Amino acid sequence: MIAPRAFFLTVALLAAIAPRAGAFYDHGEGENYVEARGMLGLYGVVSRNPDNPALYTVRDDGAVAAEGRLIITGRSGPHLALDFNGHLSGSYAGSDQRKAVNVERSGAFEWTLSDEKRGSALFAIDQLFLTLSADRFDLRAGRQPIGLATCFYFTPNDFFAPFAAQTFYRTYKPGVDAARLDLRLGELSQLSVITVLGYTADPAGANGYAGSIDAGGGSTIVRGAATFARFEWALLGGKIKDDTVLGGSLQGELFSWLGLRAEGHRRESASGTWTEIAAGAEHRFPDSLTIRYEHFHNGAGAFSPAAYRPGSIYPGREYGALGFSYEFTPLLTGQLLALANWNDGSQALAFYGVYSLGDESELALGLNIPRGEPATAGLMQSEYGSYPLSLYADFRVYF
Repeated sequence: MIAPRAFFLTVALLAAIAPRAGAFYDHGEGENYVEARGMLGLYGVVSRNPDNPALYTVRDDGAVAAEGRLIITGRSGPHLALDFNGHLSGSYAGSDQRKAVNVERSGAFEWTLSDEKRGSALFAIDQLFLTLSADRFDLRAGRQPIGLATCFYFTPNDFFAPFAAQTFYRTYKPGVDAARLDLRLGELSQLSVITVLGYTADPAGANGYAGSIDAGGGSTIVRGAATFARFEWALLGGKIKDDTVLGGSLQGELFSWLGLRAEGHRRESASGTWTEIAAGAEHRFPDSLTIRYEHFHNGAGAFSPAAYRPGSIYPGREYGALGFSYEFTPLLTGQLLALANWNDGSQALAFYGVYSLGDESELALGLNIPRGEPATAGLMQSEYGSYPLSLYADFRVYF
């Protein structure tokens, strides 16, 4: 078992001596330049797991991890750009860990440096893509982040590597292997065509997928967006693997006071047809307090824990999320998120605070408190009742 006090003492020491970071590398003039940036992070978590041997091998657990990122952006004139984002990470846990399946993308760009039950090290290319730009269009090809969401917590239209609702740190969105064309139809309208490659599963691979392309597992989405009446309206449709999707979204502000967001789609597959819709409202007060509520109807989810699909990010049918954020001082911000699975009555409270230690360094602390019926005889009785109670700390330096 990793000693939690030693880890948190180390984080506190690093936070106290965090240097002021300067520019890493910047060369060029005007539209011809190369810029290199980086990030170093140290992470740790301690947890009290539910008494469920089917899901957890120990009652008290912990883990530490370290990560380094290199981000390179290059521009050659007004039309050509190259973006790179690679990271090297290592982790060690107090108990044997199950290998999680990563984002679906080629395993040829991820290398396992060590892989043990309690520890692992991995190098991965998160982004590597070229951008060709002209007056009316941008064409991107390569490993790139694809974001189509308008809501914040529940994002049914974010089909590729979505964030979970309780993910607070979203600086780096994982990329997928894709080509994307954004065509500007007017000042406030755009048409996007996105094609994402699919890959066959490979449990022995670094990220759970093979390096060879699955010809029938790709996805193609067409999305059109236009702005009028102070709202952005969008329609999308296409194919996600073997499923057909048709949906849309909106986002904007009502009466210059209430922000409204909604997104969703109808999905048809060989196993059935269902609808996923998320909608929310938010308001930011003059003192920086922001309140946001979102509701999510997950047509693919189940009404009872007995029918939950293993590994699903949202196994239930109806969800709610109430979030608060506040800037206590220019250096300290805090967030609170309350998640509810309305079908089984379980909840999860997540607290997150970030303190700025300098121009380019920060310390984050988080606490996750689950509430719900615990498992009985190894059988799940509620979603969040099967989550661990956890406390974590992140120390990050950008340069």
